[in-house]
Amino acid sequence: MRTDAARSEAVEIQTLDVGTSVIQKLEFLPRLESLRGLAAVSVVGYHAFGRFTDTYVTGMAPVVLFFVLSGFVLSRSLARNDDIAVFVRRRILRLFPAAIAVVLLLAALHEAFGFYLGLGPDFSPFNVMLNALMIRHDINGPMWSMTVECFATPVIVLAFLGGRRFGSRVLIAAIAVLFGLSFIGPYAHLLGGYTNIAPLYAFVLGAALHFSGRRLEERIGDRQMVVAVVAGGLFLYCGLQKQTAPIILLEACSSGLLVALIAFGDRQRGFRWLDHPALGFYGRISYSFYLFHIIGLTVAVSISTIDGWPLLSILLSIVIGVILTTPMAWISQRFIEEPFIAISRKWRDRRREVFTTT
Repeated sequence: MRTDAARSEAVEIQTLDVGTSVIQKLEFLPRLESLRGLAAVSVVGYHAFGRFTDTYVTGMAPVVLFFVLSGFVLSRSLARNDDIAVFVRRRILRLFPAAIAVVLLLAALHEAFGFYLGLGPDFSPFNVMLNALMIRHDINGPMWSMTVECFATPVIVLAFLGGRRFGSRVLIAAIAVLFGLSFIGPYAHLLGGYTNIAPLYAFVLGAALHFSGRRLEERIGDRQMVVAVVAGGLFLYCGLQKQTAPIILLEACSSGLLVALIAFGDRQRGFRWLDHPALGFYGRISYSFYLFHIIGLTVAVSISTIDGWPLLSILLSIVIGVILTTPMAWISQRFIEEPFIAISRKWRDRRREVFTTT
């Protein structure tokens, strides 16, 4: 996700596409941002469904899509600037301020009104700090995926460096190994709590698409929209299934196909609906929307439950949950995310000035 100021300075930096010898321009891709926004909003639907039904549907599919997108977008970021220290600093300033804000908000709401999410989390100062640092996530359960995002940061860096040095084949091998590990329970739940690192290879898949996505799109050729429809249908089907290791793999692969087609395919066909301003807006606020959505949904469920009408209750909860979450997400994006992104950019510009003067 990027601000309007970031878009205006999205210089088209040319970089070598390993394995294809094609020079590609790493411009900002607004349709991928819209796809992220759509996935963030869909999480409200998944979680609303779970509030009114006894189901094994968990909303993992959008999270897997987030992971593939992160691997792809962050690999492009590293292609622009492969200074690892800069990359890590930008990740810290990108992920932690809004996460800290939502944890502190929940702690304040609990102190003032007894409000909490989940099964009665621990609001002791030490545990609040662990949640704010995304080491634990019992205060805001959906933040388990952010714990995995932080854990995956060195994985993404290694995937980018390995892909640049050896090509995509080494990344495919890494995906195969990580997929094999995903069948092992202690590995999948290595980080504790609600976390599940079974889809860790989705980040590597995103990195692989950075290097070979154009070649994949060229092989698909004129069948792009057929493949996109099939990939989208498969993704939706898998999202409604129990999240076993094979199902998660199918979600990652279908997500990867969609990302490759949107990023490298014909921009005049099929995906024009992603240009809708509403989707672009939710793309820009998608990170904060994901962090805050469970608050809006919890309030929505409390005022939308109609005995004997579960389907109507679900629909009302989704609509009201999105309505309640949107302003919170916009405020967070506008007054927390953007200022810290600006700080990161100032540090980068200052570093450039020092470099040019020396």
